[in-house]
Amino acid sequence: MRHSNRNAGYLLRANLKQNLKFSLIWLVILIMMIASGAGKLEAAFAGGASGSKEIVKMLRAPGMAAMFGAMPKVDTYNTAIVFAGVMVVFMIILQALWVMPLMIRNTRGQEESGLLEMVRARNVGRTAAITAASLELLIDSAIMGILYFVSLAAVNMGGTDLYGDFLFSLGMVIANLLFGTIALLFAQLTNNTRTANMLSYLVLTAAYLVRLVTDIQHQNLTWLSPIGWFEKANFYTDNNVWALGLALLVSILLAASATMIARNRDLGAGIIAERTGRAKAAGWLRSIPALLWRTERGLFAGWLIGAVVFGGVMGSVLGGVGDILKTNPLYRKILDVGQINAANQTMVLSFLGMYLGIFVALAVTAGVQVAFRLKRDDNLGYLSVIHAEKPTRTTISVSYYCFGLLAGVFVLSAGLLALFFTGNTVLSHPLPLKYLGRLFAASVPTVISFIALGIALGIALVGLWPRLSSLFWLYMGAGLIVQIFRGLFDLPKHAGNFTPFGWIANVPVENVDQTWLIVMIVSAIVLFVLGIAGYRRQDLSL
Repeated sequence: MRHSNRNAGYLLRANLKQNLKFSLIWLVILIMMIASGAGKLEAAFAGGASGSKEIVKMLRAPGMAAMFGAMPKVDTYNTAIVFAGVMVVFMIILQALWVMPLMIRNTRGQEESGLLEMVRARNVGRTAAITAASLELLIDSAIMGILYFVSLAAVNMGGTDLYGDFLFSLGMVIANLLFGTIALLFAQLTNNTRTANMLSYLVLTAAYLVRLVTDIQHQNLTWLSPIGWFEKANFYTDNNVWALGLALLVSILLAASATMIARNRDLGAGIIAERTGRAKAAGWLRSIPALLWRTERGLFAGWLIGAVVFGGVMGSVLGGVGDILKTNPLYRKILDVGQINAANQTMVLSFLGMYLGIFVALAVTAGVQVAFRLKRDDNLGYLSVIHAEKPTRTTISVSYYCFGLLAGVFVLSAGLLALFFTGNTVLSHPLPLKYLGRLFAASVPTVISFIALGIALGIALVGLWPRLSSLFWLYMGAGLIVQIFRGLFDLPKHAGNFTPFGWIANVPVENVDQTWLIVMIVSAIVLFVLGIAGYRRQDLSL
């Protein structure tokens, strides 16, 4: 064992240095979310009983439970209980988006680039890389947990104590370990980063969807989801440590399995074998768009299926949203049937507007992921043969960019159609099609402008500053977070206007503002052209 981990400490120091900026950015984002969330909720509860009751009533609505998780069933709610009910699921997803690509990049990514082969040629053990990645995961998670605990203790929410803050912080650390080790296992099972990332995100999506369905209909089955284990910990109420123990045990088993596989497999190989292709490629694969379709069709199909499933699940809860007013005797007494139906429709449209930002973010992620393949394939040498043939750099870049734009638009369309029509099947008064038109009129330009921005920052200008692609994800993530939590944290109405998410905040209750629509279209065209011109001027090895 010691022989296999030889010089793991050297790799650990190298990984920590290489990933320092990436991890620091994520830590700042996560700490800001924890501190601002606790502070805003504490201020809301300090404003009086009426404000706190409205917050709890809103969070117990099916649509909110679907997004953030079911609120614990207690007689009296305080700031700490509501904080845990809102933040647990959301923070776990954010943390998984941090550690999953980090673990895959530190293991399979280093093998794929040839770096690990050169390192292993020296006095380095077979499992040194995965041991170094596991230790980095443990160190990063511990630092995150300490900062969580200090932030929560400083805010000192109502209804909390040091034990509750410690247990919440410990739970988030274990969640980091769980989803990080899931990524580590897939990095050993597959022989390329693309498949490892896809399978890791598939598990995360499945865990979220299972949690979503069971939180609304069968809360006893929430144990089926790894995310649900942390909900069942019931922070600040029951403080169920057994749920955290289960997650920790699974994390240890996953890490041990990944290490055992790494010890016994060949360098660059994987347990899951790839299908062998045809001995002679089909003639229609001679074009760049056809080649892209052939290589990215699995990823594209996965995004489409995920968007349809997610849209269908989210649409299925709209019926409960629309019936909230009918179950309130005060509203029934004040309003007549027509007014109640109109108010129900407005509430449903408001939830659709909140969901719209999530579907836009999913579509942008799918499209940018495809577009960013251009630089990755270039760096790995996959395009060297193509560059030596007839296709020009303009043709190659336009093919990647257009495929990314189409992927984003198709994923968005699949998700919105599933959301809207599934919702209409469960609503007592289905929504007119004009609202679907409003959703598309606002979201399609938003997705295209975001993807064009990602192309410009991540590809065209990457020579000026290699970390611009990270800036893009930070920009989009900040806009989405502000949009989702604007109402809950009582943020100013125009707080989200620094990104396109704020420009479509009132859709579909209202049409998208024409000025912002023109801004998105013009900026998308300019950024797309900039992306083409920037790639033409770059060297192949940049």
